[in-house]
Amino acid sequence: MAHSQEALIHDVVLLAQQRMSVRAIARALHVGRNRVRAILCAHEAARSGATPPSALPPPPVKRPSVLDAHRDFIRDLLARFPDITAQRVYEELCARQDPAFDGSYTIVKELVRTLRPRPVVEVSTPVEEPDPGKIAECDWASILIDFKNGTRRRLQIFGYTLAYSHRRYYRLYDRADFHALLDGHVEAFDHLEGLAAECKYDGQKTVVLRWEGPQPIYNPRFIAFATYYLFQPRACRPGHPNDKPHVELSFRALRISFFNGRDFHDLDDLKTQLARWMTGIDDERPQRRKQYKTPLELHAEEQPHLIARPCHAYDTARVVYRVCDLEGFVAWEGNRYSLPVENVTELLPVRITQNEIFVYGQALQLIAQHELRPRGAGELVIAPGHRLKPDRGPNLDQLRTAYGELGDGAGIFLAGLERAQPRSAAHHARRILAFRERYQTDDVLAAMNHALQYGAFEHHAIERILAARAAPRRLDEYVAEATEKKLAAIVRQSRTEPRELSMYDALPNWSRPATQGPPPCPSPHASDAAPSPNSEQMAESSSDCATTSSDSD
Repeated sequence: MAHSQEALIHDVVLLAQQRMSVRAIARALHVGRNRVRAILCAHEAARSGATPPSALPPPPVKRPSVLDAHRDFIRDLLARFPDITAQRVYEELCARQDPAFDGSYTIVKELVRTLRPRPVVEVSTPVEEPDPGKIAECDWASILIDFKNGTRRRLQIFGYTLAYSHRRYYRLYDRADFHALLDGHVEAFDHLEGLAAECKYDGQKTVVLRWEGPQPIYNPRFIAFATYYLFQPRACRPGHPNDKPHVELSFRALRISFFNGRDFHDLDDLKTQLARWMTGIDDERPQRRKQYKTPLELHAEEQPHLIARPCHAYDTARVVYRVCDLEGFVAWEGNRYSLPVENVTELLPVRITQNEIFVYGQALQLIAQHELRPRGAGELVIAPGHRLKPDRGPNLDQLRTAYGELGDGAGIFLAGLERAQPRSAAHHARRILAFRERYQTDDVLAAMNHALQYGAFEHHAIERILAARAAPRRLDEYVAEATEKKLAAIVRQSRTEPRELSMYDALPNWSRPATQGPPPCPSPHASDAAPSPNSEQMAESSSDCATTSSDSD
């Protein structure tokens, strides 16, 4: 009797060569007839079949799978997003309704691994694992989104990552400027309920102004923000992204695990899905290098080592100055916001946060508050009580008053503008008043006088003259001008009377020892009481007074 499969096949083939029947072979070897027939058929096919024999095992038999109806959908996802994760494919399959999917994540992972080519393995850079609460990393990323409502928008993604717990925070902005950077930090500190003692940054100008050799020169305004929250910024070397690997890897995880395979109706829908993904998926993902603990579990260990937040958040708002036009509006980023009509033609401070806009009067009292509209929307925002003027046309009487307050020559220029541009004089006059946002009032007045000499009665001419002859002023110059006006008003109220010269002569002089000198000059009141001296005494007294005055000086 054969003791192995190979021996059994050998015995069956040899007995068949001896002209034994299948029944006899089966009886002699104590096996079934069907098995004998199968061995003989396989031997004949191997010797004379179309496929040559191979030492490899036969391919596995393909069985039906619940993923057969979804293979084209999975291939389309892999074609659109080559680096999409199996988790994202599984989420998209579960969201399908026709046909529905009721399988497990394991078979999806195995199919994705089969359909997608295995990437080239590269040696990874060692990643620093700091102590709890010591290191955080911050950076920006940019992405272009096509929303389902037909709009396309480029967004800036703020990222803040705790290096120990790998817990991350993301926030979307239109611009990666200084105010957005501060606002992102404040929101991240609130989300993570604290902050690390040190935070790494790249060479962004909002943090690092320049490098002097190996020494970074930090932005003083950002240093003031870091001082308020008691953390230390650390600038990484230019061109070395591996100096802050956690936040760089976080943007990769955000791209392949969140953006790939998702559609968004608008910006609000994107923000809602991002917040749900951060708390429901990213915070619950086990970390292989942390004994498969989740970021939430690691954050609970790190929480006692984080720096506590102050009682009041840092004010990250932007402050600019804008002129209230004759229709009672101030403009900001393509939108117009209403103000009370009594503030027309005034230069007012405007405070802009990420969600609201506040307008203050010249005495810094709040006069208007609006919800911030999207940039470039072209909306007209009117608050209750800020009614529009009945006649939407120009009011030349108000313009004449405003130009009369500017100084000499402004009223003459406006009169010439009315004669030269009778139909659009108000438009040009309003545009010229708006130049006070960027230039000193004296420079605008000088430009009008210069244009008056050549009969250039339009706002384009004034703009060209200002660009050639004047320098735009900064925010501190606005504040200095307002302070100068307040001090001038205080000085005008002063009632200081001139003092008599004899009062200054009586003051001690500590720079030299006291000496016996001629008597001080007599005061006018004393000369009236005393008898009149003769001419010789008058000359002698005059010479003595001159000597005393020169000595005092």
